Amino acid sequence: MRSFRIPTLVLCMHLLVLASFGQQPSQPPITPPSQQPAISTAAPTAPVAEQIRKTVAFLMVAVGNDPAALSGVIDLGALKGFVGTCFFVYVPDSRIGEGGGFMYLVTNRHVAQPGIEQGTPYQVQGTFLRMNLATPQGGIQSVVEPIRPDQMHWFFPSDDAVDLAVTPLLPDQARYAYMSIPSTLIVTAEQLKTGDVGVTDPITFAGFFSNFPGRVRMEPIVREGVIAMLPEEKLDTTLHKQGRLFLADIHAFHGNSGSPVFVNIGGVHHGTISGGERYLLLGVLSGYYPESVGFSVPAATVLTGEVRDNSGIATVVPGEELANLLNSPDVQADRDRQFKLINHEAINQK
Repeated sequence: MRSFRIPTLVLCMHLLVLASFGQQPSQPPITPPSQQPAISTAAPTAPVAEQIRKTVAFLMVAVGNDPAALSGVIDLGALKGFVGTCFFVYVPDSRIGEGGGFMYLVTNRHVAQPGIEQGTPYQVQGTFLRMNLATPQGGIQSVVEPIRPDQMHWFFPSDDAVDLAVTPLLPDQARYAYMSIPSTLIVTAEQLKTGDVGVTDPITFAGFFSNFPGRVRMEPIVREGVIAMLPEEKLDTTLHKQGRLFLADIHAFHGNSGSPVFVNIGGVHHGTISGGERYLLLGVLSGYYPESVGFSVPAATVLTGEVRDNSGIATVVPGEELANLLNSPDVQADRDRQFKLINHEAINQK
């Protein structure tokens, strides 16, 4: 793998994949019945932290006027780019068979559309995804591969305050070492209402670390904290509009936008004892609160590369907003279209 030198980082983000990830352009991102949940509620085969690390990938969105970026033949170190975190969620669909569903890459909208948080998105010249290989090849343990612009289709929430984006994507599960998060593990409004999830519950996230993303293999960093606040009132989001946010007492920094934030509701939980650990997807990390006066909430990194004083309080887009997006009419219609396409191809092959 060529050196993945990180230029001046701006925002952290996540994106989708392309055909070179083992997907044919006409093949929908349908997960096979063998797809397993990412964060097991049973006895895990690997430490939870390692399972969480395997749910994420690193994303670079190159912007500017380099025509070579359109073909994917570019010098990553020479481009002005936005680097961040993305992760994989799959939505079960009984039409495909037991255990089957549709796979999506999830990130913040400000990662998918750099500059949207300032009101004017940049012109994207190329998008690249870094993932670890399931089997190292000649000493190469991870690869950075381009996503063709004609294969990218982002879905955004109808509420332009919600800093989320999803795109259909199914990397080759035999080639890449990753795990997906079932949408059934997303924290619901009912769980918040009943107190199943509450303030001071322990949380964990994994994401991109600009100082050491890994030279030989992709190395996500893991950080822990607690839920600091679950406000019912709307707050200023990273898109500078009033929207729903959770606040987390956890230190976010360069590249953490788009990181999945998990909450552990197992063990001794609000006076009740339950067996083992139980992890749910609380939401998506989007930014943090600086301590400066007259601030606006930055997206874990600022465009100038300037690092502001960090209060240690991070903003998290609620998982319910992600569930709403995955179940939105546009995304559901796309699943229906893909399912019909698969059925049509299956009939033609008989």
